[in-house]
Amino acid sequence: MYREMLRMQWRSSIAIVAVLTVVAFAAPLMTVVYGANLGQATSYTVASWLTAAASVGVAIPVIALIIGVLLGMSVWSADHLGHHVYAMSLPLPRWQYVLLRFGVGLTLLAAPVAAVAAGALLATAAVELPAGLHAYPAPLAVRFAAAALVCYSLFFALSTATRRVALALLGTLGGFALSDLLLAALGSNTVVVETAFRVLTTWPGPLAILMGRWALFDV
Repeated sequence: MYREMLRMQWRSSIAIVAVLTVVAFAAPLMTVVYGANLGQATSYTVASWLTAAASVGVAIPVIALIIGVLLGMSVWSADHLGHHVYAMSLPLPRWQYVLLRFGVGLTLLAAPVAAVAAGALLATAAVELPAGLHAYPAPLAVRFAAAALVCYSLFFALSTATRRVALALLGTLGGFALSDLLLAALGSNTVVVETAFRVLTTWPGPLAILMGRWALFDV
């Protein structure tokens, strides 16, 4: 059953997975575009290179978020199109079917995670670092895997919702935006959307792992 579901999901998601894998592989390599031989470089050159590399690092958690969103939603796309008739026709309890779906998406998630690890190792091998700087390919790959897993799990769970729940969620988001407009019209400095974003991205918020410094090279 798992193999058949994986084969079906692979056929429908091959383009998404392929593009995400290429992007995930290229992201760490972009950090060495600005220079490779830094062993004898001046401190100004090294500082400029680190700044450029850090700006590239900002894109890595964004890639993890995009991967989680697209895979989490695509895993359930066939069920939504078929109105869950296929799932209800199987001799499986609902929880087991959900676990199979989750495992299928998790298997596909392994490709871009492995690509980030490979890209980070290749980028590390391609640059000569001066004394005091170090490369962190393994921590970056592990953090990327954790971030992608969190985002995938979150949007996988959201994608299981019925249309009524999805509309309720969209209505809530719209209510937050409307509250901001009303509060701004009344002269209040309270920002509901910003507060909600801070709750989600500040520990112990579910998206806190996306924040902070993502650096392949650091002191």
